[in-house]
Amino acid sequence: MKRKVKNTLLALLSLLVFNTIIAQTASLVICVGGTINYREFNTGGSEPSVAWAWTFEGGTPATSTLREPSVQYNNTGLFKATCISTFQSGAKDTGDVYVEVITGDISSPGFQDTTICTNSIYLTLDAQNNSRHNSYLWSSPDVTLSPADTLQTLNITKEGTYRIKITNICKNYEEQITIKKGVVPIVDLGPDKFVCRNISLNISAGNNTSNTYLWNPFGESTSTITANFAGEYSVVVTSPDGCTATDKILLIDSCPPVVYLPTAFTPNDAAPNDLYQPYLEGFKSMNMKIYNRWGEKLFETDNLNDGWDGTANGEPCTEGTYVCLIELMGNDNFRKVLYREFHLLR
Repeated sequence: MKRKVKNTLLALLSLLVFNTIIAQTASLVICVGGTINYREFNTGGSEPSVAWAWTFEGGTPATSTLREPSVQYNNTGLFKATCISTFQSGAKDTGDVYVEVITGDISSPGFQDTTICTNSIYLTLDAQNNSRHNSYLWSSPDVTLSPADTLQTLNITKEGTYRIKITNICKNYEEQITIKKGVVPIVDLGPDKFVCRNISLNISAGNNTSNTYLWNPFGESTSTITANFAGEYSVVVTSPDGCTATDKILLIDSCPPVVYLPTAFTPNDAAPNDLYQPYLEGFKSMNMKIYNRWGEKLFETDNLNDGWDGTANGEPCTEGTYVCLIELMGNDNFRKVLYREFHLLR
């Protein structure tokens, strides 16, 4: 009578060395290039096995008739190892085990030291490398961490240095990041002011020589500027930590605008009066067109400081009467349109 026996296939894992460890789990994980020492034995009875037929998916060698073969795995993947045992009575039994082969590669999480420019700190560090084979251990010389320091992510609420150690059976990797609470500059340009044209007013953003300054609209980089025109002025102040603060001030032109259009000019290359040019105060934009008496446009400009030199298409215009149509926008945002006939004299 044949005795019923049960054969159990156990796998023994060693990395590059043949340390024999009996593995009774359904799956083993090893590193690529690693070796497993397999062992077959009988726990179901006293009848010994006398022959063995092994097959190894992805292994070298691919087959074996040894009782305890050593197999190397040089490629990643999930592979099955099968052993068919034959006993003295002729009975056979089959056992399987699955082997997962990994590289265990770990990449940098890409941490960069960070300065926080807000009143409170709250950010999440992510160690990346999401894999069931990896374990994570956060530590800090500055902050006492919670039990969550073994998760892939870590919530940060305090400044300090934080370190992550990522480990698997093949490799380990360490990286750190420093979180710093930066100094935010204080800037106050003061309240809006009423001014009159031809102003010369100093505006200060502070006197901290460690800070940098950028003004608008003229791009100055000093801590104090002189405003010569009405309008809005703003500044961005940056501390050595890279934190910024901004403020603005409106200089409101409270004087009525002034415009004067000449009645004649003499473009004869002899100063004065070589240009037909309006006299303006308190205006921020202008469009001026010059026409001859037949309504033909000879000249146009949007430049507040420009004027007509008495030519058209590169040729001097003849003496006579011409028309100026000018559209102005005051510092007070009121639009003004003027029409004036004038004389060109040579």
